[in-house]
Amino acid sequence: MTIHAISKFGSTTFRKGVFAFGVALSALGMGLSGAAQHVTTFDAPGAGTAANQGTVATGINVRGASTGSVTDAGYGTHGFVRTGEGEFTIFDAPGADPVIGCTCPQAINDFGVVAGYDIDSNGFSHGFVRSPEGKFTTFDVPGAGGIGSIPVALNSEGAVVGYYTDSNYVFYSFLRNPDGSFKTFSGPDACDTGFPTGCYANEATNINFWGTIVGNYADSNFIEHSLIRRPDGTLITFDAPGAGALAGSYQGTGCPGCYAGFNIWGAIAATYTDANNVHHGFVRNPDGKFTTFDAPGAGTGSYQGTGCSSDCPVSLNGWGAITGVYIDANYVYHGYLRSPEGKFSTVDPSGSVGTVPFSINDFGAITGDYLDANNVYHGFIRVP
Repeated sequence: MTIHAISKFGSTTFRKGVFAFGVALSALGMGLSGAAQHVTTFDAPGAGTAANQGTVATGINVRGASTGSVTDAGYGTHGFVRTGEGEFTIFDAPGADPVIGCTCPQAINDFGVVAGYDIDSNGFSHGFVRSPEGKFTTFDVPGAGGIGSIPVALNSEGAVVGYYTDSNYVFYSFLRNPDGSFKTFSGPDACDTGFPTGCYANEATNINFWGTIVGNYADSNFIEHSLIRRPDGTLITFDAPGAGALAGSYQGTGCPGCYAGFNIWGAIAATYTDANNVHHGFVRNPDGKFTTFDAPGAGTGSYQGTGCSSDCPVSLNGWGAITGVYIDANYVYHGYLRSPEGKFSTVDPSGSVGTVPFSINDFGAITGDYLDANNVYHGFIRVP
C-alpha cells in the first residue's frame, strides 16, 4: 500500500477540521451561495514539474492559511504552510527522509497548528504536530507497527485523530489528547485481518471543538459503516439510507480514505456506495436526520457518482456548506460546492483534468489540488 501524499487518483492513499471563531454572518453569506468563484492556483517553492510531482493542498483554516505537501524533482516530499497572503514556509519533520520519505501535513487548525505524518528511510510513518512557530512534536501511537501512525485531523484544542496499524497490518483508530495521552478504538465487529489480504478501513477522520470524533470502518464482511465516538468513549454506528451491503464489496457508508466533514454543531457530511457501486453524498443532522444528494454532472454507472471508492474527502463548514468530489460518466474527477440551501457549483481550476477539494473554512474558502494534462499536481484556493 502507498501512503505517499502525492499519489491519489486511483490509488489507496489516505488523507484529511476546523472550528471557527465568531465571524460576521454577512461576510459568510457571500461565501455560501455558490454563484461565483475566484480561483487562485499555486505551486509551492521547489515543486517538481514531472508526472506525480507538484503541490497537494490538504487543509485551510479560518484565517485563510493552508497546508499540504510539495514533491520536488527528486520525488522527495516536504510540508508547507501558505499564509492567506500567499507566503510559503517549507519544512521537514524530524526523522523524515527528504529523498524517499515524506513530510505530509493533513490539517491546520485556526491557531496555525499543523498535524500530519512523516515517513522515514524505512518507510515507517510517524505522527507530528507543528506549532505556528515551527516547533515539532513527533509521536507514535502505542502498539503501532506495519505502516505506522497516520494523523488525519485536529481541533482547536490540539487533539489529534487518525489511524494506525499494528505489526500485523490491522487498522485501528486513535485519539491523541492535547496532553499527549492516547485512546485507541475500533468499530463493532471491525475487520481484524491485516492489509493487504484483509481490510484497510478503520479510521478516525475528524474531531470537532467538543471532542466528538467521526470516522468509518469495515466490518468482518468488508462492508463500510460510519462511526461516532463521544467524548465519554461511547461509540455510535450508522448507515446512510440506500447504502449497499454486499459482502466483500466495500459498499456501505464511507470508504477507505474518504474523510467525513464534521462541524461544531455535530452535523456530518460524507459519502455512501449503493448496491450498484454508485457513490452518493449525504448530510446527517445532529438529530440523526439524513439528506442524501448527487452533484449535477455526477455519473450513474459503477464507481461513478458523488464520491469515490477511496481517498475522496468531504468537508463541511459551520454554516452547512459542503465541498467534495464527483466522478462523471467519463470517470473524470471534479470538485463541487453544495450551499446550505442545496445549490451546487462545480469547482474545477482552469487546466484541471482531475480536481480534489480537501477543506472548506467558515468564510467559504476551499483548498485542494488538481492534476494537469502532464500529471503534475497544483494547489488551489477558491474564494467567493
